[in-house]
Amino acid sequence: MIRFFTLLLVFSCFLVKISFGQANGRVTSLNVRATATVTDNLNMLTIRNIDLVNPPVMQGTLEVSPITSEFAGMFKIMGSPGARVRITYLQNEVIREYEEGIGEVSAEYILSAAFNDLQFQSALLDVGEGVFPIGPDGELYVWLGANLDLTKATPGVYLSEFIIELEYI
Repeated sequence: MIRFFTLLLVFSCFLVKISFGQANGRVTSLNVRATATVTDNLNMLTIRNIDLVNPPVMQGTLEVSPITSEFAGMFKIMGSPGARVRITYLQNEVIREYEEGIGEVSAEYILSAAFNDLQFQSALLDVGEGVFPIGPDGELYVWLGANLDLTKATPGVYLSEFIIELEYI
């Protein structure tokens, strides 16, 4: 689970009133009024990891669409209803074979997002960053797809870590 916490604390409406009276001694009053708004944390839950083993490889490429593929990864972001969230991720990387470093896989990651758990209605986020509002229920669903070029891959182990950053804006 990836968590990115953003805490916004705003103090407003400060009012200080000091008054002094002269009758029967000195009277002093002090009034301070403050309000605070605390924005909840953003939480992200992994519902399903992306499956890069079972999709068919066609002409040296493996494609997993975040909108149409049953193999896409799925995340659920929970936060303040109606708040806007910036989603940032690494769009492209080259993954080298772990043991000998000879083979390589070129990876392009693609995300889509929607208020509801309706993958086929999700909006594509294909430039590495996007801003989405959280739905009225405090949820935003994100699907992870990938296009992998396997033409330079050799047998072996390929390791990578996909990192997604979330922040309120």
